[in-house]
Amino acid sequence: MRNLTDMYYRILTAPPGYPPDQNFMLVQYRSLEYASNCGGVKNRNGTEFFETIEEARQYLPLTARKLPFEPEHQFLELWEG
Repeated sequence: MRNLTDMYYRILTAPPGYPPDQNFMLVQYRSLEYASNCGGVKNRNGTEFFETIEEARQYLPLTARKLPFEPEHQFLELWEG
């Protein structure tokens, strides 16, 4: 059973047209439903963008675990934490 305090995180590619250092976003959700979006996780510079997917992963909670998921356009990874 899922802990009620757990959140879901999606790593997404940034929309077209963003600079090369803004390739990925880490977005937090209350549930697996897209409508439960809580907003993007901000990096140390205060923006919602990351240059690499590895950098985005550094902002996941330490207890987060990667969930099985088939990547789709723009949506690359799914995590629970």
